[in-house]
Amino acid sequence: MLGVIYYLLFLIIGFIYSSMFFKEKDIYYKLWSGLVFGNIILMAGIIPFALIFKFKYISHILLLITAIIPIVVLGIKHKDVVQSIFSEKTVYLKKHLVCKENVVISNKIFLFLIMPVTLLICLLMVNHILAPYANGAVSSGQSTYGDLQMHLGFVTSIAEQKTFPPEYCFLSGTRLNYPFLIDSLSSSLYMFGCPLRIAVLIPSFIFALCIVMGFYILSFSLTKSTTVSVIATLFFFLNGGFGFAYFFESAKEDPSNFTKFFTEYYQTPTNYNEHNIRWSNVICDMIIPQRTTMAGWCVILFELEMLVNAVKNKKTSYFIILGVIAGCMPMIHTHSLLALGIISAGMFFLYLYDEKDKKSYIMRWIYFGGITLVLAMPQLFFWTFSQTSGNNSFLRYSFNWVNEADPYLWFYIKNWGIPFLFIIPAFFNTSKDNKKLVLSCGLLFLIAELILFQPNDYDNNKLFYIAYMIAVIIVSEYLVLIYNKLKGINLRGFLAALVIISATLSGVMTIIREYHSGAMYQTYSAADIEVAEYIKDNTDANGVFMTSTNHINPVVSLAGRTIYVGSSLYVHFHGFGEEYTERSEELKTAYEGSSQQLKSFADENNISYIYVGNNEKQDFNINYNSLSQFEKIYDENSIQIYKVK
Repeated sequence: MLGVIYYLLFLIIGFIYSSMFFKEKDIYYKLWSGLVFGNIILMAGIIPFALIFKFKYISHILLLITAIIPIVVLGIKHKDVVQSIFSEKTVYLKKHLVCKENVVISNKIFLFLIMPVTLLICLLMVNHILAPYANGAVSSGQSTYGDLQMHLGFVTSIAEQKTFPPEYCFLSGTRLNYPFLIDSLSSSLYMFGCPLRIAVLIPSFIFALCIVMGFYILSFSLTKSTTVSVIATLFFFLNGGFGFAYFFESAKEDPSNFTKFFTEYYQTPTNYNEHNIRWSNVICDMIIPQRTTMAGWCVILFELEMLVNAVKNKKTSYFIILGVIAGCMPMIHTHSLLALGIISAGMFFLYLYDEKDKKSYIMRWIYFGGITLVLAMPQLFFWTFSQTSGNNSFLRYSFNWVNEADPYLWFYIKNWGIPFLFIIPAFFNTSKDNKKLVLSCGLLFLIAELILFQPNDYDNNKLFYIAYMIAVIIVSEYLVLIYNKLKGINLRGFLAALVIISATLSGVMTIIREYHSGAMYQTYSAADIEVAEYIKDNTDANGVFMTSTNHINPVVSLAGRTIYVGSSLYVHFHGFGEEYTERSEELKTAYEGSSQQLKSFADENNISYIYVGNNEKQDFNINYNSLSQFEKIYDENSIQIYKVK
């Protein structure tokens, strides 16, 4: 498929850049950083070209040419590296696969840790994203029943409408200010002919690999221990607090209570609101359904690893790379950029105190900060600040996050589990450099505890989890230290197993439930898919549809059309609460009112098509006499579409 080939070209380009920048690193480090580079180039690099030529083929071709030009120029200077990469001989590959110096990931670690965790994530994606269902329908799992439909709408609308900056397809007449670049990447694949499912899945597989590799590499950079890095990786991706205890406790009264996490909606040991369990498993509730978080973690893990090495090794080139990548982050994942900014500020001042050559030190940070601001500020002002400024649903003071019922410390003990219990002693037993990083992440944690940065309080976890990444690594280091000190004690193995089970059981139970929920929830019927194809082929790509506000909406998610107002799950929590309330009330009048009311509404709001499906019939007492004034252009499977103009 042409879309996959186009995508692979950028991944290859990223690998070549990585091989030039990190010649001393092993092959796996180059693979990881190369995949990160390739994705960033395709995501952020399209912006200037699309602003001029819209989201069209010409923009993509120009981006590809522009990405290749520096390779040609740099290839003159690094001819040996480029030739070795493309050589038919395998000397270069063999050399790096068996090299003993600067090894971060060994072959065994890649095959028996990195790949299994990545494949687990990919397996869940396959049975959660537009998975085949009975009678030609498609389905989702538990965690993708909500967010995925929004991302599908962004993917299809950007590709179909080709407008840039993109329109917010769930609220007509509004610019899309939500970080959309992970979805525009899939839009590129979709536009080049990939089926929608493949356009979403293929990049997701690559991002999953980047996150798992990135976390392991960051762990190794901080601890220089393979054992610690393995444990930290398992603790992070199988994360969960002590929520499992509630299921064991309830099983005493009724054994059937224990198994309800298999079948009930969001009744898992990491997402159990009834008992104030809110610390979700990162695979099930962050990586798979939240595509912007997935992209943000891919980038910030690279940035944190680079930051750690930059301040230790005092390499100006690393600070420049940091600045360029950070400058691309605003519309990849704004929360990750904010987290990076806070952590970087903490690191700057903590290292400044001990630095002897403060002038050179400050200049390196000026490169980092200056490049970041030059690249990021236009994006922030154009997209982010234009939505948040003057909107009181953003930037609100609120202490104690989403804790509704528990004493402060107990909330985090039962939600974070082992990492929270050991973080303080772990801090005092780690290296001086790691202490500075932990303190900087502590600043991030404190700010996230005091300020909400979006309408949905829960979404502050996108900041908390980045601090949690470092906490898991440092605690794993401490637990290995304790284990080594207990050498000769008979119960050492038992205690280690108890800690590992306590740290991962809730996560394992949640992942089992999530896998079991795969393809469980039908999202789009065969009729929905059929009407979406008709809409793509027979209606104006930039026309506005009037539909119900249900979040399972084939008009926007499958056909990529803009609707007058969409689900409150998206519109309200993106800061348009008042607009949602007003427009959803207007829909009732439009569908149920007189012919004149409907005509006036359509004319005033630039409505091009009116959609009448099962949800519209359930939500409204539709006045078909009013609709008869318009041309009926579709009438199949109890679905009608009327053309207004």
